Amino acid sequence: MHRFKLFILELIGLASSSRGTLVPQVQRLSGEVPLIVVVIENTDPIDLLDFTASLTGLAREHEARVRVQRPGLDLDETRLLIVEVRKGSIILEMLPALAPIITNVEYANTAIDFVKHMAGMVGQLKLPGGRLDDPTTAQLKNLGDTVQSIVRDSTGRLKIEARYKHGKVLQELVIEKDDAVVIEANVTGQRREIEQSKSVAYPRVLMRLHQSSVEDLRVGKRTSEKGIVESIDMTPRTLIYVSDLAGQRIKEEIMKPDGNPFQKGFVIDLDVETVGGKPRAYRVIEVYDIIDLDDD
Repeated sequence: MHRFKLFILELIGLASSSRGTLVPQVQRLSGEVPLIVVVIENTDPIDLLDFTASLTGLAREHEARVRVQRPGLDLDETRLLIVEVRKGSIILEMLPALAPIITNVEYANTAIDFVKHMAGMVGQLKLPGGRLDDPTTAQLKNLGDTVQSIVRDSTGRLKIEARYKHGKVLQELVIEKDDAVVIEANVTGQRREIEQSKSVAYPRVLMRLHQSSVEDLRVGKRTSEKGIVESIDMTPRTLIYVSDLAGQRIKEEIMKPDGNPFQKGFVIDLDVETVGGKPRAYRVIEVYDIIDLDDD
C-alpha cells in the first residue's frame, strides 16, 4: 500500500501573487500554525475517482465554511496548490492561506473551526435516519463525496485533524467505514427529500425578523436572515428572496443606521418550503407594507 503526503493550500484573495512567492510563505507558515490534516486508512486500493471525489468534497466544504465566516473575501480567486508529495500512508496536510496579513491565531481558529464544523455534521449524519438542519444539496454532496475514499473499503477509516505539523492535535474527527456507509445513505436520502420538497402559499401574512445580516442581497438563494410568521408558528426559518425588489425592501430596513429591523413587521406574500411535510424555509415573494410593531 502506498501513502502520499500532500500539502494543499487554499488561497483566498491572492490571485495577484505568483506561485514563486507563495511557496516561501507556505514553508514559513506550515511549521508555525495548525494544519488541517486528513489521514485515509484503507485496506483495499482506492478507486481514483473516489479519492479525487473525497478531496474535492472536503475542499468545497472548507471553501463554503470560509465563505460564511468571511463573506467579504473574493472566493473566485481561491486556489488549491499541491506543494509537496511524499511516501507514506495517505496523509494530506492542508494549509488555508487566507490572506498575507492573517495572524497565526486566525489560522489556528480557521483550522479548528473547520474540523468542529465537519464533526458536528458527521455526528448528525452517522445516526440511523440522521438528517442535517436546513442543509443545501451542495453541502450534502460535499459530505457524501468526502467519505467516498473509505465507504467501499473493507475496514476503512478517515481522520480529519487540526494539529501542528509535528505536535499537538487541537481537534480531531474520526469516521469509520461503517459510519461512512450510514452517512452516504442519509445524504442520499436527504438530497432526495429536498429535491421532492413542496411549497405552500401564504398571501399577505405578517412576518418579523428573528435574525438579520448585512451580507449582500442574494436572490433565489438561502440567506443568513430568519423570520417568524406567528400565523404559521413561532419557529424562525431561513428567508429566501424570490425577487430583488422584495429582498431590497427588507434589506433597506436592516441597513438603516437609526432603525431597528426587529421592531418592524413586514406584510408579505410567501411560500413555505416543506421537506417531508415539515416547513424548512420561507420564500419571500412580495413585500406590501412595513409597520412599526411597538405602536399601540
